Amino acid sequence: MLVTKLLGLIILVADVLGDVLPVIRDRRQVVACSERQTYGERRRCAVKDGVKQLLQKRNEDWSWGERVEAEAIIALHLAKYKVFKKTKASLYISVKQMNIDLLSALSKNNSLTSKEWGRGKLAYYVLGVKATCQDPRDFYGHDLIDKLKNHLIVSSSYLDSNKFAYSLILIALCKAGEPIDTHNLNDISTTPGYYTFGVDEASLVYMAYHCIGNPTYKKAEDAAFNFILKAKNKNGTFGNEYSTALAVQAIFASGKRTLRRQTRTGIDYMVDSIDRNNNPFTSLLLSVLPAIARKSLLDIGSWQCTRPEQGTTTPSTPTFLVGITVFNNITAIDYDRTWSATLRQGQTLYDALVYLNNTDSTFSFKSETTTWGQYITSINDMTASTDDRQYWQILGTDGSPLQYGASQTFPSQGDKYTFKFTIW
Repeated sequence: MLVTKLLGLIILVADVLGDVLPVIRDRRQVVACSERQTYGERRRCAVKDGVKQLLQKRNEDWSWGERVEAEAIIALHLAKYKVFKKTKASLYISVKQMNIDLLSALSKNNSLTSKEWGRGKLAYYVLGVKATCQDPRDFYGHDLIDKLKNHLIVSSSYLDSNKFAYSLILIALCKAGEPIDTHNLNDISTTPGYYTFGVDEASLVYMAYHCIGNPTYKKAEDAAFNFILKAKNKNGTFGNEYSTALAVQAIFASGKRTLRRQTRTGIDYMVDSIDRNNNPFTSLLLSVLPAIARKSLLDIGSWQCTRPEQGTTTPSTPTFLVGITVFNNITAIDYDRTWSATLRQGQTLYDALVYLNNTDSTFSFKSETTTWGQYITSINDMTASTDDRQYWQILGTDGSPLQYGASQTFPSQGDKYTFKFTIW
């Protein structure tokens, strides 16, 4: 077991160095991307370096933070990674972090109707799931599409006043292959040519109409696109970096090649903004990388997956079993029970808990998102209490405490884990 862990660590370190060493070499270069001689050189350099910067923004858990994961995965997908391969561990672990982020939220509110999730955020995660060749209709047993459609109802008052968020939801539904009701299309074209949030809103409205392709709304689609073109400033931008990025996305989404030259000044502006010497914010990288790469939200999932799209719980590779034991001898209720969970290569111990939670009525658990990953707070209604100095300790096959938490532990065939209710 120890040898296996060491080999896994060596492979992971080698994979990480594969990403880090090119960055070190790039830092030796004197010429910044924004100073390259030609437009093409500047753009390609910025995409390459921007992707590296975004990967370097991850924390020690290979994460960008709560409710940010999907937008980061989308940016990486559109800028470079058409397919996220499980063999590239240092990259794919961030896909798992996106899944964990969403599963954690679902464990607290299955409908995801809170303000944080019900006003467009879930749309990014549906797009992120699509970008990583997972099925939003079967995400660990959850139908994300039904939940997203429900948001159109429960958040209708908010969405009526925010066509940006409304259009984002429609784009996610469209990319998932879901038919869109005409009343939704009417809602985002209440006043064609008028957009509360300017270019940002017009860009999303346009991409929603263009994705859906209903000819009845061609006039509203054209009105949004013309608004974007007229919003171009004398300096070639469409506002700040964020607005310019969305406008450029919309122009490339249109497929009108004759208009591409109108984006060059704006792209150069964004190239300057993410120069490494400026230490750009993560949010800026998320926004401008797809546009600099000349891609849009409508390009998500346009590339062939390495395997047919499947539900997250449907095996596409050989499965194996791991043992999960829950043990408690410190409270009035003595508890000792074992389950078997089915996993695939690349899945985590946390995935095993999710599997049991979704397939076995005798098992349930709760967790919290922390800086160190998912912290298990309760199993089968046995809840850890800091006041009582209690926590769930995780032991490996050899009985020793794990070095990492459940969301960073990758089991192998025959592994056995014990979740022991413990006092510190």
